[in-house]
Amino acid sequence: MFSGSIMERIYIFLALFSFVFFLEAIGGSYINSAVQNIERQFQMSSRTSGFMISASDFGYIPCVVFIAHFGSKGNRARWIGAGAILVSITYLMLASPNFFFPQGHHDINTTAVAAQLKPTAGQLSPNSTLRELLSYQLIRDRMPHDTYRSLMNLEDETTPIEKYNITGKNPNPTNGIAAVPINNAYTIDGWLIDEALIAANDVLANGTSQNTLRSSLSLFINRRANTSDKDIKKLRISAAAPFTFCGKLTNSLRAIIKVSTVTQKNSKCEEQSSNAYPFMVFFFSLLLLGIGRTVPWSLGVPLLDDNIKKKSLPAYFGAISSIRVLGPICGYMIGSFCNKFYYTLHPPNGLTPADPTWIGAWWMGFLFIGTIALFPSTALFFFPQGKQGSSSSVQLHDVHKEKLKKTEEDDRTLRTKLKDFGRSVKTVLSTKIYLGSVLGRVCDILAFKGYIVFLPKYLENHFGIPQYLVHRYMAMFGVFGFGLGAATGGYITQKLKLNGRRAAMFVMLMSTVNVCLYSAKIFIGCDSIVNSIGLDNRDTNYNFTRSCNSECMCENARLYPVCDSQGYAYFSPCHAGCREAKQYGSDPILDFTSCECVKGGVVSKKFCENTCKTSTVVFFLTVLPGSFVAGLGVVPAMLILLRSVPPESRSLSLGLQGMAVSLFGTLPSPIIWGLVIDAACLVWDKTCNGARGACSIYHPDRLRIWMHLLYVVIRMVALITDIYVWKHAKHLNIMDEPASEEKDNIRRNSIKMQAVQPDP
Repeated sequence: MFSGSIMERIYIFLALFSFVFFLEAIGGSYINSAVQNIERQFQMSSRTSGFMISASDFGYIPCVVFIAHFGSKGNRARWIGAGAILVSITYLMLASPNFFFPQGHHDINTTAVAAQLKPTAGQLSPNSTLRELLSYQLIRDRMPHDTYRSLMNLEDETTPIEKYNITGKNPNPTNGIAAVPINNAYTIDGWLIDEALIAANDVLANGTSQNTLRSSLSLFINRRANTSDKDIKKLRISAAAPFTFCGKLTNSLRAIIKVSTVTQKNSKCEEQSSNAYPFMVFFFSLLLLGIGRTVPWSLGVPLLDDNIKKKSLPAYFGAISSIRVLGPICGYMIGSFCNKFYYTLHPPNGLTPADPTWIGAWWMGFLFIGTIALFPSTALFFFPQGKQGSSSSVQLHDVHKEKLKKTEEDDRTLRTKLKDFGRSVKTVLSTKIYLGSVLGRVCDILAFKGYIVFLPKYLENHFGIPQYLVHRYMAMFGVFGFGLGAATGGYITQKLKLNGRRAAMFVMLMSTVNVCLYSAKIFIGCDSIVNSIGLDNRDTNYNFTRSCNSECMCENARLYPVCDSQGYAYFSPCHAGCREAKQYGSDPILDFTSCECVKGGVVSKKFCENTCKTSTVVFFLTVLPGSFVAGLGVVPAMLILLRSVPPESRSLSLGLQGMAVSLFGTLPSPIIWGLVIDAACLVWDKTCNGARGACSIYHPDRLRIWMHLLYVVIRMVALITDIYVWKHAKHLNIMDEPASEEKDNIRRNSIKMQAVQPDP
């Protein structure tokens, strides 16, 4: 399939292997960027999403040791290629729930709403009283409660209603500043109700005649007699909007949308089965992803060790670590790009990427990564062995395993092979340095995995940073710093010839600095707009219903933070008592007016000011050095692990380490962090069947302290294991060539010299 003379060169293999590692790292970080969007679209708690993320470890743990042991006896490039192909397919599968379980159009029964829109004979009568006109539900929804109650206490006038003169009135008003037309998508004859409110204030304040008020209300009702379908369409637009404002009719339709016409059950529950089906697809896909990702690490690193001089290994490992770290940078940047698009690709009016309820197009990234990854994976699968003894060929079979094969019988029974496997495991586990090193890395991953999965949620909720910016900052500060640290750590290890205890001491010092930096983050706090909503309502036990919005049916309103002109935040326009939404031109930021709970009567997102800019800068100033320090210890720690066992046991040792890290680190970590984060929740969304959905508001102090304190405690345990490794690493050799491998390298160099010498 490929040209043997070209494909035999080791640098081609290194390029393919690094690219596969690169794409695998892209996918790993991109999954983290998609978690919160998946939670919101399918209404999952952090505990559920954390368990879902751990699914890859359920596939990884039972497979990694056997693949490491038996895969090392075959063509390792083919094994790596097969695993990478499986990973590519699973990325495509991860995008599928968006298409299998879409948030589509719901067939609803609007009979009850249409009945309330239909005026009574008395309301259409030319002699209608003010009380009869005010009893029309749409008018009642638009009238402020105090105004409505005062008008109902007036004595009715019985004179015939005069024809309302609309000459000079503007049914398509502007904002009065730059003649920008108001989008009337969320209002039904709003201009006419505004005229009626002016007349009502005149009646109440000056005791004038009710003629103008009655005639404007009568005209409004008579226009409803022939526009029922158009009115229902506008009500549906309002009911399906991402925000909720005060109005019984609109909010009752919002509830009806969730009801199936046949079964009278929640249609979202039927469509998504309480997110069980999407969860199953995600879980199974991640399970296969875990199986696929067992191969590159456990077989690829020993393969490189067989083909590269040991003195050059730190530089190669540092370079590969840096290349692989570029993957998360690209993964978060792809996440930042995809999060600028709404998950349906058609965002509703009033919702922008900066909104805390925005759901990004998370599925786009999985499609892109899965498609691209298929090409290098296939190339690795068909990578040729090359001619034996050739200086440019890649040793795809484990040379140490091959030597052992020559001394053993080829027709060993399965029982003998299992005994050999057991002896190899016992040999690896009897090494104190290996055990201490593995335990330290388990603690590192236990702290890091869950923290990094939920860090986007923390940054968005605690500092008010939009999702697409969160992922960009994580790439710029966190991942870049880690990659730079890994490359620097490899250079320092080679330049200073860190061997034995010196390498272990270096790892121990880096762990100490990392603990100190993360301890400082406990004290970097801020109250974002969303957090201030919860803090301002502590006295009411986070019940946002008050007398001014008690008639608005705000119980099922979703989080849509808006602020008054003083910057005071409200959970939603409905909780501010706002009865109308106004959009000027194509501006995505709406104004909500006629707000009874607000002085001045207007709320909008444009009044919400972010006061966390300084805290955000300070936080990320600790992220960059923290990630750099964490990266510095990667290469020496990896070499300590690799050199602490006999050469023929390296693949098995990495497999056992991978199993331990997955079983006790990556598997429980997202679950533990999900439980901790859910414990800090103050206000939960409700799913269609009344169960808990995603969390809307967290307690800022609990979330900040618990997250970072948990990280610091686990990393302190890792520090203790680093001290243990340092104590036993006196005679550990990680830089010099073992004698047998020096002979192999001399033999390879002699072959290379003979190849360039001309024949006599």
